[in-house]
Amino acid sequence: MPDLLKQATDAQALTPNPSPLIAQQVMYLVVLLPAVRRVSIL
Repeated sequence: MPDLLKQATDAQALTPNPSPLIAQQVMYLVVLLPAVRRVSIL
C-alpha cells in the first residue's frame, strides 16, 4: 500500500488535480474494508 500512495503522490505532482490521490484512497478502501470484515468474523 505505501507504494500505491507514492505512485499517486508522484502522479499528482505532475498534474495539478487531486484525482490520483482520490483514486488511491478508493483502491485502499476496496482492499481494507473486506479485510476488516474477514478479521471481525474470526
